Amino acid sequence: MKTFRTILCIAATLMSTGCSDFLDREPISEVVDEFYWTSQEDAETAISGAYGLLRASLANHSAYYAYGDVAGTNIFNAFIYEDPDWAQMSEFRLDYAVPASDPARPMKQLRNYQLFYRTINQCNRAIKKIADMDDALFEEGVKERLTGELYFLRGFSYFTMYRIWGEVPVVTTSPDDLMNVPYEPRAPLNDVAAVIYGDLEEARQRLPWSYDDASDFTIRASKGIVFATLAHVSAWDKDYAKCVIACDSILNSPLYALEDAATLTDIYDNNSSELIFQLYFNSRAEAPAESSDVTYTTVFFLDILASPYLTNVFNNKEQANKQLNETLVKNTFSDSLDARLSTFFGTATGGKLICTKYTDLQEVGGTQVYITNNYVIFRLADIMLLKAEALTAQGKGSSAAISLLNQIRQRSGLPGFDGSSSLQRAILDERFRELFLEGHRFFDLVRYYNITGSSLFQNITESDLARGKNYWPLDPDLFSGNDAIRQTSYWQGKI
Repeated sequence: MKTFRTILCIAATLMSTGCSDFLDREPISEVVDEFYWTSQEDAETAISGAYGLLRASLANHSAYYAYGDVAGTNIFNAFIYEDPDWAQMSEFRLDYAVPASDPARPMKQLRNYQLFYRTINQCNRAIKKIADMDDALFEEGVKERLTGELYFLRGFSYFTMYRIWGEVPVVTTSPDDLMNVPYEPRAPLNDVAAVIYGDLEEARQRLPWSYDDASDFTIRASKGIVFATLAHVSAWDKDYAKCVIACDSILNSPLYALEDAATLTDIYDNNSSELIFQLYFNSRAEAPAESSDVTYTTVFFLDILASPYLTNVFNNKEQANKQLNETLVKNTFSDSLDARLSTFFGTATGGKLICTKYTDLQEVGGTQVYITNNYVIFRLADIMLLKAEALTAQGKGSSAAISLLNQIRQRSGLPGFDGSSSLQRAILDERFRELFLEGHRFFDLVRYYNITGSSLFQNITESDLARGKNYWPLDPDLFSGNDAIRQTSYWQGKI
């Protein structure tokens, strides 16, 4: 119960932070029904809460990057001023013991999926209540669109858990008595996938490609965001034909275009036609208070930065908390002509290499900082390379795959694919360069194993992957009083 209360506090804090006018609304979760659901604004506020809860689940202990860029990837090889959990995650020792008396530890909370179910319950409840509301309460088409956003948020939450834990409980209804709901067992992979595909289809039918308010584009669910999610879940499921179709839906849209080489930083400054989906983090409420621990905040972007790329609030921070594996980075960006190397990497005051994609900091009164960079979830270059990957996995369309790969390479000043490696490995390597620290690496490596049978992970062998080691274990606290769920198969008896 103590852990659950901690999670609720985190969710309440993070979901109240703002972005566009829509997401600046004060969100309401598990609302009191007799005083609610009487206007379009009520419905929009509840949906704002769902977006906030999704942000909370992916920002808690930098979860989005912990799952995608830290665990088992070897991107970081040193963690200073950091909880020891981070080094264990980097080496994929997810059975690392953490005392139950320390519920705020990163390893405990990242093994716990409760925050995602907060988002899902908000969506379930809002879908049910909005369906019962009189159509006359809404402007034309708004009721359908809001419902589409909820289906997307629920489907995206399940998609996230599907890649992290695999089998998870499936809950698609919102009971009136939340205190006496029976525990659900973990559903088979096919059942979880069916919910994801079903929700994405419901969303696709209801959502527009764009919004009248340009500030909502890329941060509120749209057809483009749905297709990007569908492309990724299809690739994860090895349904490469479906992946190609979803990618083409985006590539054929006039709404998206690759950023020019000279303006690559616009992607991370929230101002690019290459962006498809991003989680907005742009609020002074997110600024950490000045204290002796301000240098060691758990905000991921601050953890990978150091002077001179930080403001004077951090004037004594000469090296990043999470330190890059410089050998890996230099081998990955081996061509000195690569524009991404000169644009997105720098040297900290202490002499270490750091990634500078996320350096848009704002000061608050000279004693606090907050970062206006967003979490870039999907962008056009990702979808182009994902299509190339799917085509190659199908054993066809090599010329089309090479063309897509070369468009990304040539934008960064690199020559075209020369055949010195397999095409599939060249695509994987290009994804690493292009999407460095954007939450994709771990999942890219799993898909590469699925296609080739080869593991490039740290501490995860081919035999481990065949037994499902890529799925995270559940934290033991989740089993307290709950005999309906079981531990992730690979980790049974290990944690």
